[in-house]
Amino acid sequence: MFKFHTGSGTVKYKAVQKAMNGEPYTMSLTDTNEIRAVISAVNQGIDSHLEACFCPDLGDSYGNGARTLADGRVLCGCLDCVVSVASLPVLLRRLCELDTAEEIADAGMTLAGDILLTLGFDEFGRFVGREALGLD
Repeated sequence: MFKFHTGSGTVKYKAVQKAMNGEPYTMSLTDTNEIRAVISAVNQGIDSHLEACFCPDLGDSYGNGARTLADGRVLCGCLDCVVSVASLPVLLRRLCELDTAEEIADAGMTLAGDILLTLGFDEFGRFVGREALGLD
């Protein structure tokens, strides 16, 4: 499988990888349901498509972090993620296909859409570039 459905359109793996410009995708999540969605997607290991989205040898990492105030007090916990060019399309597909509690599945779908938006994809899954979306 080299494409996935977002609910509004179909996105090809190669389009995601091209939009990444060879750089890993980094994010720091604080929303509990988004964190649960990512954990659920990553914990599948190698799935029925024989794909994985946690490959440390490629630079993937998912770890606990914390947002702190200037005085060092912890404001909230977070999940810090670094996702390689090879793994991000798989993570996005899994976030769009989560079979779990509705609020977690919804958070996964929303997060996938948000990630695609930051890469320059419109709401229909078409790559239009960051500038066209007012992000550059």
